[in-house]
Amino acid sequence: MGIWKMWFVLLLKLTLYVFDTKETGQQLQKTIGSKPDVTPICINTTLSPITLLVCEIRTETSGGDECRLLYRNGQDFENKCDSRFTLMTENQTVFLHLTGLTPVDSGNHICECSHADGTFILHLNITVEADEDASSSTEMPFLSAVIIGVIIFITITGVILGCIHRRNHHRRRSEALTSHANTEPEDIEPYSTYIQKENELYSTVIYH
Repeated sequence: MGIWKMWFVLLLKLTLYVFDTKETGQQLQKTIGSKPDVTPICINTTLSPITLLVCEIRTETSGGDECRLLYRNGQDFENKCDSRFTLMTENQTVFLHLTGLTPVDSGNHICECSHADGTFILHLNITVEADEDASSSTEMPFLSAVIIGVIIFITITGVILGCIHRRNHHRRRSEALTSHANTEPEDIEPYSTYIQKENELYSTVIYH
């Protein structure tokens, strides 16, 4: 009889605990960029420690599939998502930490934080927008590459044209020197002919 009474008391306490357990929730919408973002999930205190914390992460790229971030009392965090989605603790508060997200990482996340006296459920709708700085930074390298390409093209073209002009100028100069050398013997009388004419002049003067 005493055993049955003890089981009845235990069952009564368990029933009261289940009915006393409260479940509260909150819906939160956030628009973020690629910069890190933190969202408080629940508070861990000595009087009301966290017994279980589960975050289900769903993104557009996952196609409805989910990954989980998990914490059990007395154990370490379990991260079954990639490193961009993590749980972190600061001042007894657990945060959902998001970093390096892109627009395709937008999605709906559900975090359940259970204490001895109840469960808090957070429905988090995250919209990730592309940063203007990021888009401009992707355009700048392309523009720089185009400018550098144009400068290289102009430089190479200038060098080629300069070499062609120099070669043509050298060829014209060589042809001019060759033609001048060929015309000198015909235009200028030889020295021997000049001497001969001068001697004839002298001889003519003497005979007179």
